[in-house]
Amino acid sequence: MSPRRAAPAHSQPMQAAECMPAMAAPFDPAGTDRMPLTRLLHYWFEEVWCKGNLAAVAEVMTADTLITGAVSALAEPECDYGEVVAALRNLLGPITVTFTHAMETRDWVSVRLLASTSDPRNGTPFEISGQVMARVAEGRISELHSNMDYFRMFEQLGQLPPEALAICMTGERLK
Repeated sequence: MSPRRAAPAHSQPMQAAECMPAMAAPFDPAGTDRMPLTRLLHYWFEEVWCKGNLAAVAEVMTADTLITGAVSALAEPECDYGEVVAALRNLLGPITVTFTHAMETRDWVSVRLLASTSDPRNGTPFEISGQVMARVAEGRISELHSNMDYFRMFEQLGQLPPEALAICMTGERLK
């Protein structure tokens, strides 16, 4: 996967009233001033991924933000990151994100998260886990490194057979 640069999103926010409140405990954004970078990632997930507010991409990132991870492989560098978000959100029901772990240094923040969602075709709920690391400069994300369990997501959506990862690890091919 090659790193790519983010481009500002120019889309209108998607309708997502059904996913309020999108972020859940244990992270309480109002509860601590000691973790401002974690608060920025909280805002990022709440606005962009949970609410579909694609204008928040340009608020939180710059056109030079370095993005790595499976999502970055979906688009060319000149692609609008908001398009990738919209494509993934269209596959899922309402999203709620919970930070289970968070730590930060002066300019880096790392979180482990659980994203609760559902298959929009039948409403079957499921969760996927992930980790995100970000470097923040001048109040904006300058690097974003993401690792989400997309295998599980696609299994739950019926796009991959159950236990696809285990099948692949045996050396068999998915058919």
